[in-house]
Amino acid sequence: MAITVPPARRRTRSSTIELQRALRLLGWPIRVDGVIGERTTSAVRDFQRGYAFSTLVAGGGVGPRTQTALHTSIRRGGRCSQHFTFRSFRSPGDGWIKLDRALVRALEAYRAALGEPVAILGGHRDPEWNAAHGGDPDSQHLHGTAADLEPAMRLDDVLALRVFSGIGYEERSGLVVHVDVRHCGPSPGGATVANPAIFVC
Repeated sequence: MAITVPPARRRTRSSTIELQRALRLLGWPIRVDGVIGERTTSAVRDFQRGYAFSTLVAGGGVGPRTQTALHTSIRRGGRCSQHFTFRSFRSPGDGWIKLDRALVRALEAYRAALGEPVAILGGHRDPEWNAAHGGDPDSQHLHGTAADLEPAMRLDDVLALRVFSGIGYEERSGLVVHVDVRHCGPSPGGATVANPAIFVC
């Protein structure tokens, strides 16, 4: 899909439609109506925050760097990094995508250490879905800073990566099933990559 997303000061209804189509193609459940409303701006902001090929300012405006990033992501099949797509982190409830690039970059380090693809079992959770399914009211998944994984690496090996500040593991197998970068979110609880929160899932 070819997109043309001019900077905001030159944006027309047709180019706004192209922006919305691009965001929908990447996975955001927004309307294509040619109107820059709250949801479109939020989708742009969340795209900027989750895009891990470079560091974009998550301000919600569409300048040249964001325009290039949208082109790059679409050209690479909706990827937010070399091996992960935005859609992999969609909420199972409202379908919204909220993602922190620090999580994606940490997952790339995890994948490199594992030496094979990583199955993302869960990413963002919207508040309604999280509450309806008994999720922690302050879950890192709400902020786009957490992912649940197919068990593949042992706790000690994930700790050695020093990229996650929250690690959940299966007590029986010792395999990690949850990782997060809570130090980048609103509720770090004092956790760091050097001293992560470790818990049994």
